[in-house]
Amino acid sequence: MLAASIVGFLLASWHSHLLDLPLSGFATVALFTLFAIIAEELSVVVSDRVTITASNLPLLLAIMFLGTPRAVLTAALVGLWGSWREDTRTMAAFNVANFMLSTLLASLAYEALHTGIGFSLSEVSGWLLLAGGLAGLVYQVANSAFLSVGARLKYGRSLRRFWRSELAPLGRSLAILTGLGLAVAAVYAQAGVIAVALLFIPLFAAQYMFKLLVEQKRLLAEQKQLSDEYLEMNIGLAAAMVVLLDSKDEYTASHSAAVAMYCRDMALAIGMTEDEAEALHLAGLLHDLGKVGTPDAILRKNGKLEPDEWEFIRQHPSKGAEVLSHLAAYKDVADIVRYHHERLDGSGYPYGIRDGQIPELSKMLAVADAYHAMTSDRPYRPARSSFDALKELRRMSGVSLDGKYVELLASILRDKDLAYREGTSTDFMGEYERGRINLRLRAEAIAQISETIRARRDPAVG
Repeated sequence: MLAASIVGFLLASWHSHLLDLPLSGFATVALFTLFAIIAEELSVVVSDRVTITASNLPLLLAIMFLGTPRAVLTAALVGLWGSWREDTRTMAAFNVANFMLSTLLASLAYEALHTGIGFSLSEVSGWLLLAGGLAGLVYQVANSAFLSVGARLKYGRSLRRFWRSELAPLGRSLAILTGLGLAVAAVYAQAGVIAVALLFIPLFAAQYMFKLLVEQKRLLAEQKQLSDEYLEMNIGLAAAMVVLLDSKDEYTASHSAAVAMYCRDMALAIGMTEDEAEALHLAGLLHDLGKVGTPDAILRKNGKLEPDEWEFIRQHPSKGAEVLSHLAAYKDVADIVRYHHERLDGSGYPYGIRDGQIPELSKMLAVADAYHAMTSDRPYRPARSSFDALKELRRMSGVSLDGKYVELLASILRDKDLAYREGTSTDFMGEYERGRINLRLRAEAIAQISETIRARRDPAVG
């Protein structure tokens, strides 16, 4: 219990001085202790290594104006107040000793300069502020030094590594303590303790408001993280359904990957927004999700489908959209999937709507879907060549498929290799991961933009 011994030694050393303190001295010690405790309770954790608090200001005032015994007593009381947060008595005693020893060294340095120069404590002067700045420097360096020794003894942490990580926070603490602390000290020297007490009221109010803002920011960050995790869980759930469907019909996953690839490249080529391109890419991945409930015999049938069997196929766009619509993150994707088998002339399904009623992204998906369906082997027919598929798309252009999107896909395919034209240059999991990464990057970009806008509106934030 080295720390406890140090505390006991310091208290015993100044026992006679403490007994001689007048009531006003005890009252000032109590007031500064109260200020430090309130400031400590209102401390704001900004990051792992940065905590903003005004608790050092009352200690600096005690060092500058109350003398060494009273300053150390104030530090001891402040340290004792925070000891209830510690897990062990040893750690609590160490922290109390740290407060007291740091304050003692700072006070001795201050008194040495005061004795040597003889400046007045009741007038604001350059020497007064210089001595206060020196005391603040000694306090911060000593406090960090004792912490580094404690970290070394308890956790085996390298002193060099500790100082490397703590140097920047130490510099910030010095800047805050030196600037604000000396301003408060000047007020105390000129107007006394009552003026300082009145000054601390708005200071604490400002710190409390900043604490609320940081807490709100933290809660928003947690909500965003939960939202991102929920979004990725939704993607994983939908992807798992498609993989499940692929176990019934081996065509589904590879077809979905190729369609998603074509949709993404079409969206980029035409200059769509990131939101639209992302939605179209996901719709390409998940457009056949509704086939999960279709009987295997229908999916794998070699011959022509019967009318009742066709009814199952006609329902898959609406069923897939229904599943996606229950996932909040996919409501825009659900509408693209819902109408991707509709045709300009009303010959499509499931609703038979016409050109003006079909969403543009659904029209694009329809072209990509039709192209890859024709260039893929199916149980009931062999695959067509890319040339023949484009020829068929152009035949349907302006009648059932939108001509501008047919030509858009044709222009993209023109300079691509055979694997791309056949849709074998990608796979479902590759497109799935690409979609997840795009969503994460988009979420981070939105968060950064929101933070920038919030900071411009309210300079106190961040």
